[in-house]
Amino acid sequence: MKELIHTIVDVIRKNATVDWSKRDDVRAKLRLTVKKILMRYGYPPDIAKMEADKVLAQGEALAEMFSNGK
Repeated sequence: MKELIHTIVDVIRKNATVDWSKRDDVRAKLRLTVKKILMRYGYPPDIAKMEADKVLAQGEALAEMFSNGK
């Protein structure tokens, strides 16, 4: 599980651009990449989709928190 989390964090850090939370094309690419990683680690496709959405939502929340300086 730890390896999975590190892999996802690395992918998001490498692929997130300045305005990634506002651009649908970048969000779609990140969602697909996270979903593929989850499926590689044994998640079923439907659960991988839900988890990928959660990961992006958490990333947006963290990005907003960091941009506000909190």
